[in-house]
Amino acid sequence: MMSPQTIRNGAIGAVVGSGLGFVPPVVLLAPAVGGGIAGYLERDGAKRGAVAGGVAGVLMAALTAVLAGTVAFARFGDLPFASPDVPSEGLALAAALSLIASAGQIVVAGVGGGLGGVLEADRQWATRRERPAGEAQLRSWPRILGSRLAGSVAFGVVAVVLTTVLDPLIWPSLLVSLPFGIIAGIGVAVLANHYLARAAGRRLDWQPIAVGAVAVILVFGLVVGGLSVLGQQRQAATTESTYQYEVTIAADETLENATFYVPVPTENGSSRLGERFVEDVRYDRYAPAVRGDDPDLDPAPVDFSYELVETERGQMLAISADRIEVTTIYYREVENGTMGWSERISAEEYDPDDPDMGTQNDGRITFTATLVAEEAIDTADPFDAEPLLAPGADRTEIDCLTGDSATHRCFEYEGRMYADYETSEAATVYVSAQLDGRNEWFSGGWTGNEYREWSRVELRGPQSGWVLADGELDVGSGNYRT
Repeated sequence: MMSPQTIRNGAIGAVVGSGLGFVPPVVLLAPAVGGGIAGYLERDGAKRGAVAGGVAGVLMAALTAVLAGTVAFARFGDLPFASPDVPSEGLALAAALSLIASAGQIVVAGVGGGLGGVLEADRQWATRRERPAGEAQLRSWPRILGSRLAGSVAFGVVAVVLTTVLDPLIWPSLLVSLPFGIIAGIGVAVLANHYLARAAGRRLDWQPIAVGAVAVILVFGLVVGGLSVLGQQRQAATTESTYQYEVTIAADETLENATFYVPVPTENGSSRLGERFVEDVRYDRYAPAVRGDDPDLDPAPVDFSYELVETERGQMLAISADRIEVTTIYYREVENGTMGWSERISAEEYDPDDPDMGTQNDGRITFTATLVAEEAIDTADPFDAEPLLAPGADRTEIDCLTGDSATHRCFEYEGRMYADYETSEAATVYVSAQLDGRNEWFSGGWTGNEYREWSRVELRGPQSGWVLADGELDVGSGNYRT
């Protein structure tokens, strides 16, 4: 029967466990610790310790519910079930999850209480047992080392397995796997100490130990297997493979009668991304922050035309415009205490030797086209089946500046672009084409792998003809499923 002492011990454990519940690193351990303290204080074996731990779990669950309701009332001004704006389905799901969490809290606290009762009972048994002088000290070291070794092995196995299995479901999975590993390690260490201590005075019956171990392994295997299946399904459902083709033209002065031929992603002699670019490209123009909200300062619209063309260098994307007007913005940095901002000034006020003054322009334009792949992209070896900006380029393999894995490789090569436009001799124009092929999925957090190719060139003054461009290709970057 429930005694006042059991309720008192459970209350003490609940206070300690609830206090630990406010410490994020050990919040999942709080029910086990609170229940363990209650079971140890009960001083009446594993069964009564489990009861005291269960009482601690019930009190902790009740306190959690009260705190959650108080926070909801303070946040929304009313309890959730009193508001007509809360859908009944969502409320029912929240209630079910709360009940499951409360039941889990009680079970974990009960298990902790049982372990606490076992630990305290072993202490009493060792104290009462009569043995020759020095024998207790001699025999305690193997028992202590053996139980700690068993607990360490259990902790490592549970933590590693759960970390791997929960990775597609929870990020970071270590926040869950480590507390469960600690609980498993403590439980195995306490039970191992119990059986080793009792075995010193009598023959140990291994049959119940073997049955219990097999049962625990089977249950753990079923849980891990179910979570693994859910994780794989989550990965498959969230996997997305996309190509993105981006062209950038950046000029610091106005261009007239401009035409650019840039590399286009090609596979098997055709370009799906190039066709998508021509049909449905979007472009963004950089807007200096110093312009303010004055509509008269918005850049003049540009009437671009796009076309896939066959050239002596292969298929290219042609981007043309009669005029790309570029406006230079002059500004000074203004500070007022800890705050600062950029204030526009006139060209006459601008002093290039003043470090608080600067210039920006609105000549950077970025064009983007995206295509969703029907199957996973071969990002580790895209040379045969994936689109590339320069499929037949003579590439040289180089050391990658970032990343270090068996699949990550980097190359450089010389490419070609065509530029034809009128501008001042001092004008600088930057042109680049970039291709990204990515596989992404949710595995605890968003992760994936990609290959990326660039071709870029910087030009000075007016141009009319083919120019050399620097090409780079990175393959096999990121994480790959094993």
